[in-house]
Amino acid sequence: MAKALELSSDTLAVVPSIPQAAQAKSLAAGIKRSKVVSKIDREPLQVRWPLEDVKAVKLATIQMDFPTVSDFMLACFHAYMKEKRT
Repeated sequence: MAKALELSSDTLAVVPSIPQAAQAKSLAAGIKRSKVVSKIDREPLQVRWPLEDVKAVKLATIQMDFPTVSDFMLACFHAYMKEKRT
């Protein structure tokens, strides 16, 4: 069990260092997906699907070279709506 820390003005004045693992990566070192994502506002959506369908969607996303599952699903939705109108 951890030892109790006695609080004093000196204890509160010293700022503990943040571990490197807890620090956010800089923009240059981070993933550069911001270029892929357009400047359209995005809204999160959660769906509950059977495991087999989830696997099929993930495989189709990779096979059709979509950057994200969301982009693939959005393309499927637009194709469905376009087909439904005609």
